[in-house]
Amino acid sequence: MGWLYRLQQRLSITRQEGLAILTLAVLFLLGLAVRHLQQQQQIPPVAADSLVAPSPTDSIPPSLASSGPQSPSAEQPLNVNTAPPKALDALPGIGPALSERIVTYRSTQRPFQRVDELERVSGIGPKTLSTLRPMVRVTAPDSASK
Repeated sequence: MGWLYRLQQRLSITRQEGLAILTLAVLFLLGLAVRHLQQQQQIPPVAADSLVAPSPTDSIPPSLASSGPQSPSAEQPLNVNTAPPKALDALPGIGPALSERIVTYRSTQRPFQRVDELERVSGIGPKTLSTLRPMVRVTAPDSASK
């Protein structure tokens, strides 16, 4: 702790002030380490979700798979909680980047509870939402699998 004494002398601070600064520095570094570990743990699930995402598209019933290339309509709305990125691309005003953002949002945050929650996705504003509203629906993943 000799270095702490020399630091106190140079900065003209008391021993208590030096210990407070040291404590804050240690807590800051500990916080950075915890944040780094959390980020490392979050990356594999996101990567795993992107690898697992194609499997639900393989399990689409043939009746829905044949209607996949057609664009969604008011008669056949698209469920944004289960739709693959390519199906989301078919929506007006939604491109590949925006469809990936929708999929990322629902996998990292939570499934959509209401159609209005699509506005939380970066790039979807009130105008886009009003265009999408008749063509999309939101069904909880639990009820969609039944």
